[in-house]
Amino acid sequence: MLVTSKVIVNHKGSNEEAANMINKICKEVFPEHFFYTEQWEQLDIHFNSYWPRKIVKLKRTYFSSPWSIIALFAGIILFVLTVVQTIFTITSV
Repeated sequence: MLVTSKVIVNHKGSNEEAANMINKICKEVFPEHFFYTEQWEQLDIHFNSYWPRKIVKLKRTYFSSPWSIIALFAGIILFVLTVVQTIFTITSV
């Protein structure tokens, strides 16, 4: 995945060889102290809470493209204009 997304340039040969090399490197690394433990826990609490998950799901489901956002604003404007027209029609009688 890293090669296809051009995060890593593979000069090793096959993608499997590069993946094996990265996996071997990661096996030898043992962090003794993680400096960002407190920040990691705060981020984890925030993103696992109710509202951030719902907002992300809403964005992914309904606002994945710019056209859906434009359509939302167009619908809101049309709704407001319809309400204004109805109010003027009722008050003019």
